[in-house]
Amino acid sequence: MEYSVRKVEHLWCENDDRWVYIEYNENGEILGLNFMQCDDYFNFLDGWCECDDGLTEYYTHMVEVFKIERQSSNKLGFINKVMWSYHLARSMEIKR
Repeated sequence: MEYSVRKVEHLWCENDDRWVYIEYNENGEILGLNFMQCDDYFNFLDGWCECDDGLTEYYTHMVEVFKIERQSSNKLGFINKVMWSYHLARSMEIKR
């Protein structure tokens, strides 16, 4: 995927016990996401500060499918819901 990242955020989500990585384009649209469970920021910096293409594609799809949910949540709240859903789906896939 080719795009121009203009801004990156590292956000601590205490309620979800995770660090979140977000890439934005010049219009403030989300281009890339990743996350790491737990509060070890140095580990997060070392291995999780890059776009997870699968998660980002899933998020992009969920934005379209769950428009009402997205509008009724704040940005980070919706992102965390998507991340929990993505994690659950991946965990179930691995168990098969």
